[in-house]
Amino acid sequence: MSGHFETTPERDPARYSSRTVMWLLGSMVMIPIKAFVYGMDIFVRTMHGMQNATDRGLGVIAGDLIADDGAESSTDPAGETEALTGMVAGGPAPANTQNVQETIGKETVKMNDTNLNDDMLKLVRYKILFIKRDYEYAFPEQEELVYDNMTDSAFTAWKIAEFIQSLDRTEVPEKWLKKVPPYPADRKKVGDKEYIHRLDESDKKFLRVYFEVLQRYAREKLKYEEDQLDALRGIREAIEKHGVPGGHHPVEAGDRKK
Repeated sequence: MSGHFETTPERDPARYSSRTVMWLLGSMVMIPIKAFVYGMDIFVRTMHGMQNATDRGLGVIAGDLIADDGAESSTDPAGETEALTGMVAGGPAPANTQNVQETIGKETVKMNDTNLNDDMLKLVRYKILFIKRDYEYAFPEQEELVYDNMTDSAFTAWKIAEFIQSLDRTEVPEKWLKKVPPYPADRKKVGDKEYIHRLDESDKKFLRVYFEVLQRYAREKLKYEEDQLDALRGIREAIEKHGVPGGHHPVEAGDRKK
């Protein structure tokens, strides 16, 4: 029987206990190392994600991310590098350089010029706005040549007063007529057209003026000013050429006593 069957040797309790203790000690040593490695992995992934977000943001500014039906397309780092390199080196720029330039142009849009404090001739474009709730309306755009030196408040007051004086010639906006009740109540009808005629005093506070200076021009001098300057130049040239005319010498102090 002993030749046909092999029996499993009994475990040595001391040896088994020693192995268990070594395994526990090894596990306790590895836990901090595994925690450190896991933490570093999370940190690296976080930094990588932040780098990707930064790259995507720069790509948007450079025009490399172009929206397609509301979705962003993938970036092209090589194309971005090529575009920026071409712009700096002054060489031939790739196709997406136009997008870069357009984006930069949009970021540097010049603010509207509303400065009227000079003596130049200014071409001003303006609109009268009515901002009462539910009756908001921008009246047709107009242009005006302004030569006076004035503040923006003075220009606003001028145009609002001018608008109020022209209410008999200003048609009621269709939007106002569709409201319930229609506005204003005291309208003026001439044929098929209705004119504002009059605004309630309490509603005049809702008038605003939007304006911007389109261009400035130097004003020409008046004719009589040019004539006066020409006359003064002629007198000066005559004095420089011939001196003081004869018989008109300055009177000396001694001659006055005589």
